[in-house]
Amino acid sequence: MNKTQKNMLSKVAAIGKAAAVKAAGATSWASCHQPKEPKALKELKK
Repeated sequence: MNKTQKNMLSKVAAIGKAAAVKAAGATSWASCHQPKEPKALKELKK
């Protein structure tokens, strides 16, 4: 991979990460309904 491709891919990845981080807290930040986590998900975390 050349330098230009690597630079572009890292920029796109940074933009995608920033969008994902902002979207992750969007529902609770906007005071909308925040669904409860399923019990099965909590068990998987353990």
